[in-house]
Amino acid sequence: MVHIADFQKLNIRVKDIPEEHMIDMFLGNLKDNIQHEVHLWELDSLEKAFRLARKIESKIVATRKPTTHNYKYGSVVAPSLPQLVRLTTQQLEEKRAKGICYSCDNKYTKGRKCVENKLFYIDCEEEEEKEQETSKEEDTHQEQTLKKEEMNPTISCNALVGITSPQLSR
Repeated sequence: MVHIADFQKLNIRVKDIPEEHMIDMFLGNLKDNIQHEVHLWELDSLEKAFRLARKIESKIVATRKPTTHNYKYGSVVAPSLPQLVRLTTQQLEEKRAKGICYSCDNKYTKGRKCVENKLFYIDCEEEEEKEQETSKEEDTHQEQTLKKEEMNPTISCNALVGITSPQLSR
């Protein structure tokens, strides 16, 4: 048992620790299934704890069910990832105009599934730049309309009467 050998190497370096504490430290670092069984015995020496831990580990190893598998060494192949395909905005527009699938170049219909799985990376930088330009234009237009509204102050009837929240009038 590797844990016992490591514990003994460290135990040689340490002095003046009561044996009860050494037993607790040893048991605290055992695997859970071994630790619980050794703890039941309430041992009074470290050597007894070592022997009992070895016996319990060998019992667990002997009673462990062997795993069965139906493959030979090297026959398992890691799943391959789908091939990455990059489409530019021009390619997207062409495929949209022709009504063909982005993936397999066949006629596109709603709910259709392609035979081959592919991973797509759609590059739409040009569209994003256009959207940013139009949003900037919209922002400046909104700012201009806000400035016009600021120049023409209006007072509502509610403000004149002193109503602070809208209420249903009867």
